[in-house]
Order: sequence, then structure tokens, then C-alpha cells
Amino acid sequence: MTFHRETARFTLVGISCLALAAAVAGCTGSSDGSDAGGAGGSGAGTGGASSVSSGTGNPGTTTSGAGTPTTTSGTGNPSTTTTSTGDPSTTSTTSTGDPSTTTASTGAGTPSGACPPSATFCSDFEGAGLPEGATYRPSYQAADALNNMEIDASIFHAGAHSLHVKPGGSGYDWRMLSVPAPGPKFWTRLYVRSSVDIGQAEHNAYFQAMTGNGDPNEGHNVEVAEQFCQILLNLHDALVLQEGATAMCGSGTKLPANTWHCMEAYFDGTQGDVQVYANGTKIIDKTGWDKLDFKTFSFGYLGFHGPARSMWYDDVAVAPERIGCAP
Repeated sequence: MTFHRETARFTLVGISCLALAAAVAGCTGSSDGSDAGGAGGSGAGTGGASSVSSGTGNPGTTTSGAGTPTTTSGTGNPSTTTTSTGDPSTTSTTSTGDPSTTTASTGAGTPSGACPPSATFCSDFEGAGLPEGATYRPSYQAADALNNMEIDASIFHAGAHSLHVKPGGSGYDWRMLSVPAPGPKFWTRLYVRSSVDIGQAEHNAYFQAMTGNGDPNEGHNVEVAEQFCQILLNLHDALVLQEGATAMCGSGTKLPANTWHCMEAYFDGTQGDVQVYANGTKIIDKTGWDKLDFKTFSFGYLGFHGPARSMWYDDVAVAPERIGCAP
């Protein structure tokens, strides 16, 4: 594949302070090894990511519940258009009810899968340690960062390494890296793989836009999560389901285990809009939700109910404009 690397230098900065089951083709699958974990890696690159302070955090756990499910807003009038105006990263969206409809960004460049110059974080995890600009969370467990996640040379989407988030307990388990958000509205692109299906019956989360510094219980978090055997959004147990799904297993779609999936998300805190894509297909389109001033983006694994699992991430990017899946 022709993914242009703008890789953050790999150091231990911050640690011392501290998809659709039948998803459309295009981003699914790549060169893999076996499902055994393994640490390693060499080399370093350069990038424009800036570090995030560790913060104080709160070791208290976060409660979760079934929440109040709501339907998404992208299935109505085909001519409905939502437009955000303001800075150069302004994004216009058009909801047509067609799950393959993409969102056009008026930011610089054309979505191509390459890391854009405006990105606040890009990493392909080709170094020996966790990438510069990423801070392990929760900060009170920073000393255990490399026990809870590692650079894996046995399973990867592209290049020769990925980030492996190791299995934890079957209950509450927060193992994430936090990176700077470009502002209250931004795009992210991640290649994700899990040892179990992404879309379990109980509440767990994979990545989230946050108003705090990335630590638990700091600010408000819009999670891209799972529940009811589907991928959904969770904000303080208020839920947004997949388009056309209901709050029961069998109504939504999950992403199969042991396969790489390209996931994208657009967070516009100024308008309360969130969109989620899996392998190029829009699965969630929520408009007019809570307006939030996002500061941080976090990815890894946030377990509330399990089951325990391994998660892998590769070619993670965060930018003001849409990055896209690599061809």
C-alpha cells in the first residue's frame, strides 16, 4: 500500500510523568503474522505531534449502564444538509440515508490515507517504544504502561509493527494513549484489530474524543463503543445506535475478529455532530448532540464488562481534515 509516513519519533515521552461483518472492501485486511504478541521494533521517524501533560487523574472507576438509546439523525430527508462554518477546517456534511455516502471536508488536501501536514498526531508504531506525543492513561498507572501495551512485531497492518493493547481483566480496565486534538472538531483514522468481534453485547469502548486531558473522570467523553452487539456512541450512558438498529443484539452490525478494519470518525464539538465509518461505510451519523470543546483524543481499550481481549492499532492519524483509508 502507498501510505505516506509522517511518523512521530518513538520515545517514552509522557511515561515517566506518568466493522461491519460484511463490510465493504477497500480497507479490510493486510499482511499479518500469527495472533501471538511480541515486543520489538527499531528505527525512528519525525512528526509534528506535541506531548500532552500527564495530569493528575482519578483512580476511581467510571460507572456504566445500559443508558438511553437514541436513533441516529442521518436517515431522514435525503436533502437534509448540515453545514459548519468558521475556520479553514470547516466541514460540510450531507446525510442521504445511503450508508456509503461520504463526508466532504473543505480542509486542505484530499482524503488519500496519507498523513496530512496539519495532523496533530500520526504514528505507524515502527519504533521501539510508545510514540512521542502520546501519553499513557490513566496517569496513575503510567509505571505499568509497557506491561499493558507493547510494540508488536508479529501482527501489523502495514510496515512491520503495530501497537498491541494486551488483555486486562474482564471488568473495568482503562488502557489508552491520549494525544492532542486539533481543536473542538477533527477527524481521526485508525486501523483496528481485535481478538474478539468488535461489537459485544455489553458496554466497552475503543476510542473517544475528550474535553479533559485523557485521564478517567476528567471532563466529558464521546466514546466510540460497543453494546447490544453493535458499534455505537456513548456519552455518559446516553447512546446513539447504528443507523437502522435497535437496542438489541441482531439489529446492528459488528466487525469480525482477527481482521484489520479501517475506522474513521468525525467529531464536531461546536455543532454536536459525530460520524463514524467502518471500512469506508458510514455506520453512525449523529447531529445536534451535546456541544463540547474537545481537547484530547484517546485510543486503546476501555473495558467496563469485558470480555477481556487483545486490541491492535496501526497507522493512527488525527487531523483537522479527513484523512481517509489508504488505497
